[in-house]
Amino acid sequence: MASGADDLDGAEPPPPSPWSRARKDVAIVLWPSFLAAAVMTMFFFAVFDPVDIGEGTALAELIANHNAGYALGFFFFWAFTTLSSALSLYLVRTESGLRHGGPSS
Repeated sequence: MASGADDLDGAEPPPPSPWSRARKDVAIVLWPSFLAAAVMTMFFFAVFDPVDIGEGTALAELIANHNAGYALGFFFFWAFTTLSSALSLYLVRTESGLRHGGPSS
């Protein structure tokens, strides 16, 4: 008679639920763009002070303190890098159609 531990050793764990293509695409776009925006924010604000950037502009009230400036800068960089990542994903997805029966070069 086999023990309960032997039964567990032979059984394989259930496979993880697969993500849909849309969920994968969102993760592929948002995660790298988030990391890139974080790095860009660190480098940019190591050189420039957000309060000094907003002085004398319409943004002066929004960037009244450093934290607001850092947050606005981060979200600007994240939006910019998200567009870049989305464009890269689009180009990769549409490139396969050209390779398999599209116009030849």
